Amino acid sequence: MNTEPAIEITTELTDFLNEDAKWMELASSSINFSAPAFIGCMISDKDGKTIAIFELFKGALDYFIKKDIKDIEKRNNFYIELIPMFICALERFSDQICIENLAGIKLKGTNIKMHSIFCFSQFTITLFLNPFIRLKPYENVICDYYSDLFEKYVEEFEDVLKFSSNDFILQIELKGREWLRDLNKSYPNSA
Repeated sequence: MNTEPAIEITTELTDFLNEDAKWMELASSSINFSAPAFIGCMISDKDGKTIAIFELFKGALDYFIKKDIKDIEKRNNFYIELIPMFICALERFSDQICIENLAGIKLKGTNIKMHSIFCFSQFTITLFLNPFIRLKPYENVICDYYSDLFEKYVEEFEDVLKFSSNDFILQIELKGREWLRDLNKSYPNSA
């Protein structure tokens, strides 16, 4: 068992490590990283097609999801884009077997927690979190953020569904990264 204290992942550290993937690989193999409270999220359409990925830093989802996969072949053949397809398939299956008012799905492991939100008419949100986070105090903040986002950019999201507008997605992902950073800054104050 590693007794080395975990190093807090700060914005500055992740930006520095993100400059070069080799630095991230080196750091992750030699430092005991603890996952931040809010790692990232994926917005998908109701068919499971990924629309946008918000990550605390570039590669955060891949890093925290794959870091405990020991088998190199499995790790290399794991495609994060399949997660929304799986979640949306579960949502459709719940409709088929008449589970009414399913608001979301929560999965929790020892390395990551996944929380999917289905209450939006055209989109599914899947959040990736530290498994020890208390999400309850943030549920309204998160739902309000996405409600406001979809309301403010309704035309842009409709265009994305029709035409896959990359410029808009890049802007949304950058805004999402800042929002995740703000959530992480506020998390210790309310836990």
